Amino acid sequence: MRTQRNIYKRKDGRWEGRYFKEYDSKGKIKYGSVYAKTYNEVKIKLNSIVPNLLNFPEKNINVDFKDVCYEWIKNKKNSIKQSSYAKYSFEIERYIIPQFRNCKLYEINKNALCDLIASNRELSQKTLKHISIIFKSIVGYINEKYDFNIELREYQFTSTSDKRYNVLSTSEQEKLEKCLLRQTDLSKLGVYLCLYTGLRIGELCALKWSDIDLDNEMLRVSKTMQRIQNINGNINSKTKIIIETPKSDTSIRDIPLSKYIINLLKKYKPISTNNTYFLTGNINYIEPRTLQNKFKKYLEEANIENINFHALRHTFATKAIESGMDVKSVSEILGHSTVKMTLEKYVHITMEQKRKQINKLKPF
Repeated sequence: MRTQRNIYKRKDGRWEGRYFKEYDSKGKIKYGSVYAKTYNEVKIKLNSIVPNLLNFPEKNINVDFKDVCYEWIKNKKNSIKQSSYAKYSFEIERYIIPQFRNCKLYEINKNALCDLIASNRELSQKTLKHISIIFKSIVGYINEKYDFNIELREYQFTSTSDKRYNVLSTSEQEKLEKCLLRQTDLSKLGVYLCLYTGLRIGELCALKWSDIDLDNEMLRVSKTMQRIQNINGNINSKTKIIIETPKSDTSIRDIPLSKYIINLLKKYKPISTNNTYFLTGNINYIEPRTLQNKFKKYLEEANIENINFHALRHTFATKAIESGMDVKSVSEILGHSTVKMTLEKYVHITMEQKRKQINKLKPF
């Protein structure tokens, strides 16, 4: 079935729109195609591609989008952290390039971002937002270097403000603390420390005894540990452990420690603190994945439903606010750049606190 604008209805029920793509080495015309469920959808896709093709500089007519993706990440390598480079590379290879693998630059139209998100709906919104940021940055690079003007239609993410986070109740925290202080070792002590400092799991794993100043009653957070994709292609391992500075300047911080925590740490401080990790007391470290597994066993021992290690950070922030600590102090202890982030993401009023507050209302 043929209509105007070189649009056909295929035998499988879909509509196909063809457009001039390029000349091959023999001067023969090569066509590109777009597909959709309806004629109008194909027409919209063609309308966004054809103007791009007409306005695109002739010298860049055969540039592949995937080649520019590799070009973009190569240029980024020396200006971002190793962990960020691994994450960007993975998401480009896994999600972005497969979506536009055979596309020339002029085929990236205003609907490209929305199509990319729609093709990966199974991913979390956090991941989709990060992929969106990378894709828009690549398109910006195309516009600047290749003299083009691609204007992307923004994708409207749904609000995640109602997302529920796990926070230990008072009774659960009491049970966990009893478990951690029973036959305590350095791993249990590390988990206990997170309940009263809000440390991230990577920060705890990278923590050394030399980062703790028992005399001045504080600890210094200056690095974090994580397992990342091994971009170098080492055939023996697809991932590797790295230790680097935290993701932001505000994450590098000094955290005051309570008298009780200080006395507890003094009891378990190893004889040598030279280059020794907090969780082992020696030069060997425990990686985040291993600590998460240990934490799961502690929860089972305490008869608490399984939660992610990060829940300890949420618990600390919530309990700190409920105990009367000012939000600015909590924010700086957590290493946040703004108080708003602390309030929106890490402070969750418990039912105990709500009940305590509502009981303050007295009848006349």
